[in-house]
Amino acid sequence: MNSNCNTKSQRTPYMKKLMKYIDVDNYGSCGSKIRSVPAHIGKIQGSTNQKSTNHASYDWEAGKLALAKDYLFTIAIENTIDYDYVTEKLWHAFKAGSIPIYLGAPNIEDWLPCQTNCIIDLRKFQTPEAAALYIKKVAMNKTLYESYHQWRNQPVSEKFQNMLNYFEKIGNYNLECILCDMSRQVDQGNDSKEYKKKIMKTTGRF
Repeated sequence: MNSNCNTKSQRTPYMKKLMKYIDVDNYGSCGSKIRSVPAHIGKIQGSTNQKSTNHASYDWEAGKLALAKDYLFTIAIENTIDYDYVTEKLWHAFKAGSIPIYLGAPNIEDWLPCQTNCIIDLRKFQTPEAAALYIKKVAMNKTLYESYHQWRNQPVSEKFQNMLNYFEKIGNYNLECILCDMSRQVDQGNDSKEYKKKIMKTTGRF
């Protein structure tokens, strides 16, 4: 459900190539084969009234989560490729029980809750075609697919636990808040690594 079509990460051109080799349900406003949001999702997010211009009143998160629950995979390509730039696209997929097909932060491993595979990292494939073939393989192999969910029944990685401990110490400043702050700093051209150092002093390296 992306509406930002001209991203630094070249998300739209990549998706056009990927869609040549695999079916993708596109609910955003970018690219081709755009689908309408199902009626039950529109009801959940409060967008059933198509004439309404008050988009700020929509519960976009509830709609995205409900939609992602219907899919084995959720494509989560960030707006930009930069260290520590990790947004709700990844977390919504995890929360919905869908495997994220991810492209974004080069150090994404620092932010994952799993000690084993829990995302399909598009960086590992030389071409969109190769990525599509692997996605099909995972979808058709129950054992392989379930391996991407094993982390849900295991302790989270030490790095991720350190982050959770930090967020608990600072109370109402939760995971999404700190990630949004870091993403905002990247958008503004600031170095998020300085912000990360402040966290590391409390949590240890993660």
